Amino acid sequence: PRPGLTPAGIAAAAVALADEEGLAGVSMARVAERLGVTTMALYRYVPGKDALLGLMLDTALGEAVEAAGAGSPGVPAAASGEPAWRTALERWCHDQLALAHLHPWAMEPAVTSSAPGPARVAFIDRGLRALDGTPLTWAERAAVVGRLSLHVLSEGQIVAAGVQAARAAAGDGAAAPPHPALQDFGTLLRAVVDPDRHPVLAEAVAAGAFDESSAEPGEGDDPDLGLRMVLDGVAALVERAGRRR
Repeated sequence: PRPGLTPAGIAAAAVALADEEGLAGVSMARVAERLGVTTMALYRYVPGKDALLGLMLDTALGEAVEAAGAGSPGVPAAASGEPAWRTALERWCHDQLALAHLHPWAMEPAVTSSAPGPARVAFIDRGLRALDGTPLTWAERAAVVGRLSLHVLSEGQIVAAGVQAARAAAGDGAAAPPHPALQDFGTLLRAVVDPDRHPVLAEAVAAGAFDESSAEPGEGDDPDLGLRMVLDGVAALVERAGRRR
């Protein structure tokens, strides 16, 4: 192996390339070009594109966790007065949303489905450890971590789409297909809702329930609302498990 070429350096170059050009701009050849080596030289360290994506996600996740600890955009402070497990899981989820803010490409299926590396494995371990001291079984704890991961992935894809749209509007990135959640759904519904056939929906639309501007703090498009709903469900699960004892 060429001195100075390391998996960490390869990952850093690939992450920088994805940040600049999106995931479509990342290939073994492009990363090799950026590092000033042949493509074959990379294969001594990374066996292929799938492994490269996993290495990139592991690196980006580590950066996001560090940035979240420093107060990165989109990561509010954890609420006080909550059980320790809830505060820990809330921070765990916020750290994942920080990843979407910093590296939108990390939310794409090709990346999220890659084999987990050390940072991701440690992150899963951290999620399970947040439930230490609760009466939940191991199966229930794994289900909680899995369900929260799916919820945050969905929210993260919306965040990533918003970041990409903002960058494209500023001329700092390529335009990406709009995420359905970022559409002006209230205006779309007004054009198609028939008050005679859909009286309840029509009343909700007239009240501005689907308008972005009508959202109060903690409502509407606030990603924390969905997280609180899921965590409220976990709290109910913990309470029922306590009664089993």
